[in-house]
Amino acid sequence: MESTLKPNHLTSFLMVYFYSIEKLLNASSNGLENIGFQSEEANTDEFQKRFFQEYLLQHNNIKETNIEKLSIKVDIMEYQIDISELKSFSIVDVLMPKQLTQDQKKKITETKRSVYTNPDLYLEISDGTNIYYESLELKSTKDNNIPGSSVQQVSPYEWVIFVKREDAKVTVTTGYYINSITEKLPFPDRSPRPQVGFKTLLEWNKKFRIETGNILLVESNIESTQDKIRLLEDWQDFLASEWMEIILAEKIKPNEKWFNSALRKFAIKFLDYTNTLDKDERQGLIDKLNELVK
Repeated sequence: MESTLKPNHLTSFLMVYFYSIEKLLNASSNGLENIGFQSEEANTDEFQKRFFQEYLLQHNNIKETNIEKLSIKVDIMEYQIDISELKSFSIVDVLMPKQLTQDQKKKITETKRSVYTNPDLYLEISDGTNIYYESLELKSTKDNNIPGSSVQQVSPYEWVIFVKREDAKVTVTTGYYINSITEKLPFPDRSPRPQVGFKTLLEWNKKFRIETGNILLVESNIESTQDKIRLLEDWQDFLASEWMEIILAEKIKPNEKWFNSALRKFAIKFLDYTNTLDKDERQGLIDKLNELVK
């Protein structure tokens, strides 16, 4: 799985576009605070999908932006793009899941690591000559953290619009999905769903996406990104490491998860059992467990 930004013109356009949309939404009342929210997960919320379908079509380009240059820093490399090169791009259509063709669904499946799943919205983008497609994830929360998509369905570099609702105030932040992942993986009762957080994405943007002197600076934090890629690619090892921390902890933390004590009891039973085995039997158990890991 790729773990760095690809500074091509489409990616560059979308960086500036979603940054501009975020600023526009947060600068004035836009009706977002009045729409109905049926759940904490925006991907089940038709009202929010319809709102952004209309909003993105109404504000479909970056021709009015004050930004003159985009600077993208990836590790030790830095790329600069003149915004004038991106102004031919525009959003020509925003599709709801029911509007997708079989060919479009096939393209989406190729970006996933499991079976096809509906995107919240699908963007059709033109540069005046070519047509591109990008899926868009919508998330909303009243607080901060919510369960994200199941681990097999996450596309790390899918774009996300994250909405936080507080009484009469609504705040929006945008970016790559991976930059909203909190590195928390709640104990699964089904396919694991890595936690995502509004504040996580907001803080990432504050640190690594900065507008200064009509230049938008975007930096790829390789170390943080690689940790999150590891979570997505080997979530079993990630959970096992987290459980080891629980087993080795010297005291109970406030507001611990309900299953921490169950993990400790399992550890006691497992240690008692392994104490009955000799060296060869313990190695045999390790080999068998390794064979059974999927």
